[in-house]
Parts: sequence; C-alpha cells; structure tokens
Amino acid sequence: MRFKFCGNHECPEWILSEIVVLTKISAIRLRVLAGQIIAKIKGLPYDLAKIEKLCLDSGLTPAETHSALAVLEFVIRGANKHRVEEAELMKEIEQLGLPHENTESIIKAMGKDREGLIAATKNSALRISRPIGIDYLIGFIAGSGQQKKGAIVGTEIKLKISYQDGVEKMQKDTEFAIEREDLSQLISDLKKCEDMINSLEI
Repeated sequence: MRFKFCGNHECPEWILSEIVVLTKISAIRLRVLAGQIIAKIKGLPYDLAKIEKLCLDSGLTPAETHSALAVLEFVIRGANKHRVEEAELMKEIEQLGLPHENTESIIKAMGKDREGLIAATKNSALRISRPIGIDYLIGFIAGSGQQKKGAIVGTEIKLKISYQDGVEKMQKDTEFAIEREDLSQLISDLKKCEDMINSLEI
C-alpha cells in the first residue's frame, strides 16, 4: 500500500513496526509531544526534558521513546513535505493502526501553524549543512613591482566559516582568502542561487 506522506511510496518497515508505540501515549500527551517535534522541525527551541518526561509518564522505555519520536518526526515531515491534506493524512495514519483520537491530536498540532511548517520544510529541503558563524579579517595587498613596491594595490578578505556538517554530524571550519572584487561577484552569484531555490516548488 502506498501513502502520500511517504511520497506515494510504500511505508517503511520500521514505521509499520514502531508506530504501535504511539498507542501507549494518551491523545493529550501526544498532542504536546507533536508540538515539541514541530518546534524542532521549525528550528525553534524545544524542551527535551519535557519530551522525556511525557514519554516516561506514558510508561515508555528509553528505546520506545526513541522510536516514538522518530515515527512522529517522520510522519510530520513527510506529510508536510508532500502537502498531504488533513483528512487524507488522518486516513493514512489510522490505516497504520493508530487510534482516531491519537491521530487527531497529531493533525491538530500540525494545523496550528501549517504555513510555518511549510516554510521550515522548504528552507531545509536542499540543505546539507547549517552555518554556525562567520569570522573575517580584512587585509591589504602590497604591490611587488618597482613602480608599486610597498604601495597598497588591493584589498583581501580572509573568511572563516563554521558550520554543522549534516552528513558527518560534526562542526567543521572552512577558511579561505578572497579579493574584494571577487567577493562582490560571489555574493551576487549566491543571491541568484537563492532566488532560484526560492522559486522552486519544494
């Protein structure tokens, strides 16, 4: 069976086997839990201690907590990415064995800020790594010929970009030097790329 929140593909086996964990969580707690997952997807602060307590109070083991969070995030991200309508999503989740009241809790949590979720998904769709910070140092290029020896003939910017590698899951740094004119061209090219990405229907 194919599901729209899976991109019209068959549902992964691990979802089929682990979604039963969500039936152990009350509808009220599941809605709060889904809200925390949505905050995480949107890049907002989320309360990990609150999440763990909700799962503990529901009688979940640490392994079941991990499964519950993974299933919730997969379903929410998939439904949002593939623009699944609420009624269709409710039908698909219930087909996987989740009770109606639990499914409704997830749908309501998503419906509170659907536009924000869509924007967050679009923003991260083509992202592999996430920038953390940029440091720079401006220097001057001195002439080397007889006519310009010792004279300032250009400006050089040394950049250090820190980022979180999305593949290796670790922070990395990249350093390089670039002349002012080349930096202006780079910024212009990057803005064009941004406009192209923003025009995509993701």
